[in-house]
Amino acid sequence: MPRKDDISISIDKGDVLSFGNAREEQIENRRRAYERVIFRNVLGVYTVMEQKGLHAIELVDISEMGLSFQVPHNSNLVLVEGAVINMRLYFASDSYLPLRVKAVRTVDAIENGSPVRQYGCLIDKTLKSYRAVYHFIRFIASCAEHGHEDREHLKIFY
Repeated sequence: MPRKDDISISIDKGDVLSFGNAREEQIENRRRAYERVIFRNVLGVYTVMEQKGLHAIELVDISEMGLSFQVPHNSNLVLVEGAVINMRLYFASDSYLPLRVKAVRTVDAIENGSPVRQYGCLIDKTLKSYRAVYHFIRFIASCAEHGHEDREHLKIFY
């Protein structure tokens, strides 16, 4: 029989915080930020347009399953859902990894005050180059999880 001074507390599972989920969300946010640094400063990304040559695109994010990229809203590159395009990931001026993607989503957005068209795509994993792309994606995820931001900008002496 419960005593008069016993207190019964009911906890709704929706009120319980999961530190694991919060940590995963933080890592995901860091990965996306890290990706953008790499994509803007290290990696050149282009799509191959028939009889027009290479068309520069801005990679927004990438995962094992897919990627998203954006182009200015007035770009000549216009894709419909289901369109398959070849892409090139350049790590040097004359060295790239080929990639094939299928557009599954199109969204018009504003990025830094400019209208852009963003495409969500599935990656074709059957290409031999996907193995290297997979390891690149894992590298980005690992750097986001274990990397540190340099805030001090220490001086280098020669």
